[in-house]
Amino acid sequence: MNFVEALREGHLYQLENNDSTYIIGLGVNYANGADGSTKGLAELYPDRVLDVPVSELSFTGMAVGMASQGLRPIVHHGRIEFAMLAFDQIFTQASRWDYMFGGNYPCPVALRICIGRQWGNGPQHTANYHSIFMQAAGLDIFIPATPLDAYRASIYSTLIDKPSVLLEHRWLYKTMEQFELGYDVTHDKFETAAIYGDGEDFTLLTYGDGLVECLKFIDFSKEKYGYQGKVICLKYFSADKRYSEDTIKALLACKNVVAVDTAPFEGGILASFIGFAITHNKHEKINIEKCAPPHHPCPTSPALVGEYYPNVKSIAASLANFGFEFNELPELVFDDLHIAPGFDYTNYKFVNIY
Repeated sequence: MNFVEALREGHLYQLENNDSTYIIGLGVNYANGADGSTKGLAELYPDRVLDVPVSELSFTGMAVGMASQGLRPIVHHGRIEFAMLAFDQIFTQASRWDYMFGGNYPCPVALRICIGRQWGNGPQHTANYHSIFMQAAGLDIFIPATPLDAYRASIYSTLIDKPSVLLEHRWLYKTMEQFELGYDVTHDKFETAAIYGDGEDFTLLTYGDGLVECLKFIDFSKEKYGYQGKVICLKYFSADKRYSEDTIKALLACKNVVAVDTAPFEGGILASFIGFAITHNKHEKINIEKCAPPHHPCPTSPALVGEYYPNVKSIAASLANFGFEFNELPELVFDDLHIAPGFDYTNYKFVNIY
């Protein structure tokens, strides 16, 4: 099952099990709506999978109103750049609603917002803006990295009594993973992070679409050089507590950490998490390097894009600052750098952190 299919299965689960669930967005009732993530759902639930006029502010505001009246709307925004037109409703209204009414008036709107890189999209359609959402008190933030993450997040985000944003990297839409469908509604926690591997030589800290390159590098460095590393992948940031104590402990127990960020590092998620962990735990000794794009928008030129995002070569260069040696590195071809990966996570073992 790929990432898009997993999202669809999550939506189908909610439509089948909760009559108050609605899916709202531009073209969500099309034959291949929302990049395929709502494919066929309008035929099954024509009164609850609804197309809307091209007015992001209006239909997001409508969904906020629906949520304030006990319904469970899911709003799809195909690009973060267009979702910005609805920021007043997301930040000024939804995220503050419950607080303004004394904590007993929830507004559980669930927003899906597509972010990040895609071949040929250039400076204006490759933004992430994670940090804007992280600064919004009252919003639960999900950043799925795998199809299983996407499936679970698309369900969990509609069960909680808080507004939520699922920031989905379109770069991951073709990634694959085999897992059993079904959701335990009695499970009241969502994993804040997952650890892949158990090596002690180095740790790659990442989130979302960074996981693919990190796992590729773990495999490469082990097979070619015998290095044993692991990946900590951040996945969920609760409105109640953005960073869990167990995730912080996992980071501070590591040595030789490389923060692999697919957005500019300055002011970003990983910079915030590392700063919070060190400041609140008075931890004075942890070796950290970063591997991230420069602090400017993604270019359009293929040659420049190939040097913009982290990959096996740039991760190796960051680890070289700790004394690791990589005399030979794989040659990266056009598809490696520019085409969304069909990476299969199925055989990668992980341990969740809550």
